[in-house]
Amino acid sequence: MGGVKKRKLVRNIARIAALEVAGILLLLVMLLQIGTLLSLIPVNRSVASEGEVFVYLQRSDVHTDIVVPTRTSRIDWATVVPPGDTGAADGEEYLAFGWGSRDFYLNVPTWDDLTLGIALKAISGMGGTALHTRYVYEPAEGEDCRRLTLTFAQYDALVEYILSSGRRNADGSFVHIDQAGGGWSNAFYEGTGCYSLFFTCNSWANSALKACGQRCCLWTPLQQPIFWKYPQNTP
Repeated sequence: MGGVKKRKLVRNIARIAALEVAGILLLLVMLLQIGTLLSLIPVNRSVASEGEVFVYLQRSDVHTDIVVPTRTSRIDWATVVPPGDTGAADGEEYLAFGWGSRDFYLNVPTWDDLTLGIALKAISGMGGTALHTRYVYEPAEGEDCRRLTLTFAQYDALVEYILSSGRRNADGSFVHIDQAGGGWSNAFYEGTGCYSLFFTCNSWANSALKACGQRCCLWTPLQQPIFWKYPQNTP
């Protein structure tokens, strides 16, 4: 009799697990469909091509970065992201910013290191966030990089958006995460906000564009729809 009860219990547990997995898959499919629809709705469709500050929109395999000048009359980013944190010399012209899941940045240097636990923690919104930074020379425009021209007022709005995305020390610098992965040229800082299925690293970049009055999607968790708004060889 006890064996029958155990088998029933195992079947019930398996059935519940299967329903949960199916529910997660259904949620992902719905999110993809909604994301595709909302990503097609443009925001700030008409943007002036004249301005004083060049910034860049740059993508890697899955992330979208915002690349800004290291120094302008508006801000010296070296006071917020000390070059020594990244191992960079004090001469690189630009600074790349990304934002995302703290666990992804620190514990998933390659896709082989990704575990189900880390993925579920990230998409559920339970994990912390981090800013990823690296000093670079001026990027070259191409398939994975677009140059944007901002007025000082627009750039001020972008600066405020980036500053609000990280926790800061009393001296105004971001709170550095010691011994973080990513290589010698990268530095990570404690982030603000919550990463989830509904606000990803690419959603953060899209919102940065929205904050400074540039073309962007109404909402997207993906990088490709952002770049659809910036065909190559357009201002």
